[in-house]
Amino acid sequence: MKVIRAKNAGFCWGVRRAVEMAEKAAQTAVEAASAGTPEPGIWTDGPLIHNHQEIARLATVGVRVCNDPAGLPEGAALLIRAHGIPASRYRWLERLGLRLIDATCPNVARIHKIVSEAAAAGRYVLVLGDPQHAEVVGILGCCTNPGACVVDSPEAVDALSEDALPRDGDGVPMVTFVSQTTQNEALFGTVAEAIRRRWPAAHIINTICGATQARQRALSELADESDCIVVVGSATSANTMRLASLARAKRPTIVVETADELRPDDFRGCSCVGVTAGASTPESVIAAVEARLRSFSPDPSSASVSR
Repeated sequence: MKVIRAKNAGFCWGVRRAVEMAEKAAQTAVEAASAGTPEPGIWTDGPLIHNHQEIARLATVGVRVCNDPAGLPEGAALLIRAHGIPASRYRWLERLGLRLIDATCPNVARIHKIVSEAAAAGRYVLVLGDPQHAEVVGILGCCTNPGACVVDSPEAVDALSEDALPRDGDGVPMVTFVSQTTQNEALFGTVAEAIRRRWPAAHIINTICGATQARQRALSELADESDCIVVVGSATSANTMRLASLARAKRPTIVVETADELRPDDFRGCSCVGVTAGASTPESVIAAVEARLRSFSPDPSSASVSR
């Protein structure tokens, strides 16, 4: 079967940076042990990125996930996850006496700076995103005063009460709107328009990262060339699930974490398959998916992907 990969798929630069920082820390630990000064260990504050296969690979080189940093030995290295964390958690980790390595994606760190400055100026922050996602939790943790909330649709904006909104000297509500880096570009536009209708003076800052925008554009191009689409990534990855949702609106779509999940019968009617992948999906996993797809026989009849 013919396989086409999207022009933008797999690791974004922020994820690659975090993984490289973890690998460097692991190599430093190996060198220290060889010199007779072993380090207390290397951990990540929760999953470094949202991909089970990559987390498992990092564990093989000595970088392990920690869910309770308070139990780590003093001096242990702890990587801050690529999604970032609330400022209050960072301060708590510092007090534990750990050697912190901040792998927060710079695009996320930029949002932290934007919302921190907005909060310092007395502005209320609206965030387009998934409320339970680690990145959004970190963003909200940077703007606790005067407050912030998550919105996910124009209707959510319309339903907001103005009672808690701070106002300037002229009585105009002071609102700043940002986005989780991996949100849908079109959705950001519709929600931003709803905010402008209610609060024309709102500060609207599109903080969707360039890698996300490029990946979504590449998916549209991929759909034009393919009978169906395979999206590769973890079910815990918000940007992978968002890619899957966009793909399903264009072509029959299958979502997998690994090549082993692919079955020939799933591609009845397909002679050309498009492949894209979430921002945390490693190259090795994408390549394995492509190789397995190429081993399937093409079916030139009408496309009808089964799941």
